[in-house]
Amino acid sequence: MQLPDVNTPIARCDGLSRFTQAALRRYGKVFEATADVTAKLEALATSLGAATDALIGAQETYRQSVLALIGARVELKLVDLKADEIVRSVKRAADDAGADVSAAVFPNGVTPIVRPIGPAEADALGALDGRIVAASKWAAKDAQHARVAAVHAEYKAALDARKSGMGEAAAKRALRDAAREDFLDTYAAVAAGVRSTFLRDRPRNEVFFDTVRARGVVEDAVDDPDDPTKPDGPLNPT
Repeated sequence: MQLPDVNTPIARCDGLSRFTQAALRRYGKVFEATADVTAKLEALATSLGAATDALIGAQETYRQSVLALIGARVELKLVDLKADEIVRSVKRAADDAGADVSAAVFPNGVTPIVRPIGPAEADALGALDGRIVAASKWAAKDAQHARVAAVHAEYKAALDARKSGMGEAAAKRALRDAAREDFLDTYAAVAAGVRSTFLRDRPRNEVFFDTVRARGVVEDAVDDPDDPTKPDGPLNPT
């Protein structure tokens, strides 16, 4: 008799559970079992069903929280592109104002500002804004400061939204993982309950449980939509 483990995909756990629940509930009728045996098997099926429902519900809640991150990820990428375009525009304006202004505002050019994505670019935008404000010889500094300050605020807001979504997804993932542990414990307890009901009767024990995995096959869990700590990776919710 095989038991699922943490590497068994949740969809497979659901299928295994449904198989076992059906077998537990049909056995009494097919074999005309005593009332005590039928009641015990029904209790095992009920406990397994409750643990399975909790697991599937937690998985779906986690999946939805990861899908909800799409909007925040899109917003950050769009704002990042907007910020890059504004920085390059400000650089051209600084060049037009003279070499001394350009050197003061962009001492290392635009690459260190536009290359990163995320908190590093937000910090670079803040530093750029500070240099613009300090550029006393630049007549257009107030207008350029307003542009950079505005997109800097947009960038920070986009980062905050993504961070909030990531935190929510991580919390939902923790709940899903806890539900999986409860399911695995319950499945093992059901298997033990069957064994105690049909002592030393391997064929009868085996009939209640489907094959978890083919012999020699090692499964990797594929039920994580995405690790919320890596929000820029491709989403593949299942």
